Amino acid sequence: MFGKISNMVYFLFFFALALFALYYCFREVKFGDLVGVLKQANYFYVGISVITGILVIFVRALRWNILIDTLDAKPSLRDTYNAIMVGYIANLAVPRLGEIIRCATLNRTNRIPVNALFGTVVTERIIDLLCLMLLAAAVFFLKMDLFSRFVAENVLQQWKPIEENMSATTVAVAALAVLALIAALYFLGKRMWKKPFAQKIKKSLAGLFDGLISIFKMKNRIRFIVYTVIIWICYLLGCVLILESLPSTAGLTVADGLFLLVLGTMGWVVPTPGGFGTFHWIVATGLTMYGIPFEEGLGIATLSHESQLPAMILLGFIALISVSITKFKPIQK
Repeated sequence: MFGKISNMVYFLFFFALALFALYYCFREVKFGDLVGVLKQANYFYVGISVITGILVIFVRALRWNILIDTLDAKPSLRDTYNAIMVGYIANLAVPRLGEIIRCATLNRTNRIPVNALFGTVVTERIIDLLCLMLLAAAVFFLKMDLFSRFVAENVLQQWKPIEENMSATTVAVAALAVLALIAALYFLGKRMWKKPFAQKIKKSLAGLFDGLISIFKMKNRIRFIVYTVIIWICYLLGCVLILESLPSTAGLTVADGLFLLVLGTMGWVVPTPGGFGTFHWIVATGLTMYGIPFEEGLGIATLSHESQLPAMILLGFIALISVSITKFKPIQK
């Protein structure tokens, strides 16, 4: 009973966070202006952008299978794809829940331990984070003036009032609180480590570690790198196609698309369901660097984000049905 209540509170918290983010972005936008931007779009380009988004899912399934292969398991591409799509549906409700759900789904259909699968997912996320950092570095050199201006206007200026109000005493108290928390966790963990419950944790951590080191054990490193490159090329292509679909952004270059891709990906990193609100705000803010009004930028961000949703939701529910009619194998603990 307590678990159900806590899950509901967790869901409502992030749902409220997404609503607040959307309200904050769109509070001064007129609906007619938003529709006007959407009417200007060339939906041929938008359609191709959606197709590239779907292609990413298949390539992600192929790449995940390379990591899973190191666990001495060989799930079919269909099962891996279905697990990822079910995970996407879960992420639309609660951020980051999809990573666990897709592991649990593949566990039910292929008897692969969830903790080991989760380790491979964490490895995937680390690789993608490194790719994002490399792209951000590329953007910094390709669009140094633009990137510097964006950081100065939207990060440093926002931090300055907070910095001015922070006294040395406040910083010292915060530091002591963090140190006290770390010490408390250390001594608590030391006392619990030899108890039966801790043995289960050790076993789970061992499985997680197997998944984490899968990057060093995989046999097809070249294919893994190729799939990773394809994934990010598809993301960039989708972004460029959305820009090309609108008159106000059709003149932007691939480097500009890369700049907005990096910003948009950072918007997805913030834990709101499906990136709602955070993605829209950061992309619209980035477009103001090109002289595009924030309200129009929100229309462009909406076109980019919401054009993917119908296909992803439809494919997600088809995957859910496919998983539900699959004969589940006994769960391996």
